[in-house]
Amino acid sequence: MKNLKELEQKYLELGKEIEALKKQNTEEEEITYPIYCKSKNSSLVVKFKGLRQGKTVVNNTFNNVGEKAFTWQNHSETNTWQQLDVCEKTGFFDGQLVWCWDNRHSHRRALLFYYVKNKDKHSYEK
Repeated sequence: MKNLKELEQKYLELGKEIEALKKQNTEEEEITYPIYCKSKNSSLVVKFKGLRQGKTVVNNTFNNVGEKAFTWQNHSETNTWQQLDVCEKTGFFDGQLVWCWDNRHSHRRALLFYYVKNKDKHSYEK
């Protein structure tokens, strides 16, 4: 009978350890949304608010800007999506078109790309 009690005690301890490990893994895998992902097959960029829930922010042939869907391929699917870097300060994603102007020119505006790594706008004009 003593062996049975010892086994039950070990079983309870293992159960507690397993639950602690599950909780730890869940906390490590928590994702902070929104996440921006670009399709590897088109110009499509989606702002994800959940694993499969998101809104089109850059359109392609089949999806218009602003369309919401709950059935996207999981944003963690690396064969389909490439996750884009996002600037913490501005919330712009890498390569996002931004409408820019400065106070030196009263009538000049420019449409530029946002470059997350340098936290600055980038122009391709020569």
